[in-house]
Amino acid sequence: MEGSKVHWFSILNSLTVITFLLGVVLVILLCAIRRDLTRYEELDKEDQLNEELSRWKLVVGNSLSGLISAILYMGYSLLMAIAVILATGAIGFLSSLIFVHRLFSSLKID
Repeated sequence: MEGSKVHWFSILNSLTVITFLLGVVLVILLCAIRRDLTRYEELDKEDQLNEELSRWKLVVGNSLSGLISAILYMGYSLLMAIAVILATGAIGFLSSLIFVHRLFSSLKID
């Protein structure tokens, strides 16, 4: 087939953009985790100095609470994005189906 050329530059460009964006997300995530871990270590040092800390302060200083909320937020955002994409795709499909049905229902075939 003459018209079925593979656009290698376009594929390479897409992979490069995806790799760059994944790198940016990874750097942001690592910075957030590093900041949470340093805060947790500071709380741990304070805990060693002061033995009278209550349990709720340890729960508030938990380094995983920010990570868990970020994961839940990203999962929810991904779920909503997929739902919107499927809804708009279904609306587009149904509108084109109705258009084609009305177009061909007006034709008379002998």
